[in-house]
Amino acid sequence: MYGIKCPEWKVFCAANRAKQILGLDYDDGYAMLHQFKEEMERIDRDNIVLVETESHESREEERFKRVFVCCARTSYAFKVHCRGILAVDGWEINNSCNSVMLVAAGLDGNNGILPVAFYEVQVEDLDSWVYFLKNINSALRLENGKGLCILGDGDNGVEYAVEEFLPRAVYRQCCQRIFNEMVRRFPTAPVQHLFWSACRTTSATRFYNYMELISLGSQQCHDWLKNSNWERWALFCMPHWVKCTCVTLTITEKLRTSFDHYLEMSITRRFAAIARSTAEIFERRRMAVWKWYREKVTPTVQDIIHDRCSDGRRFIVRKQTGTILELTDSCSSCYELNMDAMSCSCGLWQISGIPYAHACRGIKYMRRKIEDYVDSMMYVQNYMSTYAPGMMQLPQEYAWKWDAGHTLLPPISLPLKPISAESTDDLTSNKHLLHMADEYLTPTRNL
Repeated sequence: MYGIKCPEWKVFCAANRAKQILGLDYDDGYAMLHQFKEEMERIDRDNIVLVETESHESREEERFKRVFVCCARTSYAFKVHCRGILAVDGWEINNSCNSVMLVAAGLDGNNGILPVAFYEVQVEDLDSWVYFLKNINSALRLENGKGLCILGDGDNGVEYAVEEFLPRAVYRQCCQRIFNEMVRRFPTAPVQHLFWSACRTTSATRFYNYMELISLGSQQCHDWLKNSNWERWALFCMPHWVKCTCVTLTITEKLRTSFDHYLEMSITRRFAAIARSTAEIFERRRMAVWKWYREKVTPTVQDIIHDRCSDGRRFIVRKQTGTILELTDSCSSCYELNMDAMSCSCGLWQISGIPYAHACRGIKYMRRKIEDYVDSMMYVQNYMSTYAPGMMQLPQEYAWKWDAGHTLLPPISLPLKPISAESTDDLTSNKHLLHMADEYLTPTRNL
């Protein structure tokens, strides 16, 4: 267009230089992986970075196989101060090796997402999930997953891996996955809204009522849901010690949105950026807590209590027997509260750790403070203990103490998945293929 001719080799040199500047030089990223491991262990010797390699018979050089990263501060904070639920998911990474990153994240007392562990491998399968979950169990120093509730989508063997290798952990199934499969099998069944009502209710009685309504809309859909191991996705079956009402993988979805721009980087710079971002999360929350350290519960919980107190005005105390109250509303719904046991007949108080609207009305009727009946995990003091120790920031790459060690070659790229008309996920299962095609069609994207 402008009459300028440029040799092809100059274009490639410029592209390679741009990749180095932007952190997109994938081969260089694998070569730096061992140095990243040393830097992470240098700032905290309890950080866990496991790099596994493999060598082919015909060649002596080592090639990347998989890497597991878990920071000591995040694992301790999750185990001691956060909710008992650990959301796990697999993210496809659009690079030349078509790798996959498995992630694990939890929730703190202010509903903030806390990254716990990351694991990159070429294929998301049963072996990768077993390796990932066993190393998380080891990092958290648990006994076969005791005290851990794992929320997953059931893909590629994660459910089996939890059952077989973490037998004392509780596995929860993502309701979105159940919903998508239900819609695929029964697209005309008018029960979609009833499904979400059933999976989110905290009362066993209401769950069975919703299931009965589903059977009226579609008996086949009801039978399928009944055989889908509903105890793993119905909220009322959530263990009370988890103190969480999550039924979908919104935790990892929000984390993916936050870290999405890192996934285009090379592997070392990707993990380095995630480590620095996690340290910034610790520092930001450590400083924020001083603004509300005089309060008893965290700001998010305060907002929930305020809304529920407003909603609780419609309830009337009908009977009181010591610390046991009976309340009713305009719809003649009756609820029983046990103040000493911090429980209500609807079950939400026990599951979430926060009194529901009728419970707030009962607590105010007793002239007591609602904050005293919130689970201690959501106290400001516990939140302060979560982030007060801080987290050492990983130095920038130019400040690393480079050692003349062995380099690591990238893995042998796997072939792209073919687009099949029989694929249940249609083109969504081949996002990496579409991304690669887009790169070839727009070569200036890499410059």
